[in-house]
Amino acid sequence: MYFSSIRNVAIDVDGSGNVDSLKNLTAKAKISDELINNAGFYQTVEIIDGERPDLLSQRLYGTSKYHWTFLLLNPQIKNIWDDWPMSSSQLVEYCTNKYQYLAGDTDTDLNNKFIIGETVTGGVSGATGIVKEIHVNMGYIVIEKTSGTFTITGETIQGGESQDSAACNFIKSQAYAPHHHVNNSTGAWVKRSAGTSPYTFIDYESAVTEQNRDIKVIKPSQINDVVSKFQEVMR
Repeated sequence: MYFSSIRNVAIDVDGSGNVDSLKNLTAKAKISDELINNAGFYQTVEIIDGERPDLLSQRLYGTSKYHWTFLLLNPQIKNIWDDWPMSSSQLVEYCTNKYQYLAGDTDTDLNNKFIIGETVTGGVSGATGIVKEIHVNMGYIVIEKTSGTFTITGETIQGGESQDSAACNFIKSQAYAPHHHVNNSTGAWVKRSAGTSPYTFIDYESAVTEQNRDIKVIKPSQINDVVSKFQEVMR
């Protein structure tokens, strides 16, 4: 329904003189800040775990076609793929796809060790991989596996170029590696040390998505007026 409300414009795409009729994707409409902050215009709702925009629209308005209005009223949700609250299973899948490489946790001091882009080999497994990131303060190395399977515990990797080595415990995905550490007493972000706990990338992404769990929505009594105005402006 969103794009059906946008008028077509005649455009010579390639300068050949042939004109095509296309949607005017440069057109946009914005709900005024005055209306967004008018409590009589909107209400706040909590997105149910696993509830997609079309399902929320159905719950609120009795139709799935008004899902696009949620983005108008909530500028912090720039796209539904990354910013819309996910279910627990969706979050794990999203994180393991986003943070797809292995993470080797180590007590070895990584300062001035290994080289980004070099190949490392596991002393136990013989598996190989390429160093993608080195997190000195967090105490782990991110590796793109190229062959074999690194041993989960007790693996020592050695750099082919640097000849540096480190004893590692391999985490199945960087998603489970620490995004940062927190002080157990204060909750402050700190370097890894005694008295701290890891805050994983899954923990971090979960906190980000939960910030958008409560969103502003147009009240059902106002939705038809808003949609009519939107269509009027866009045409």
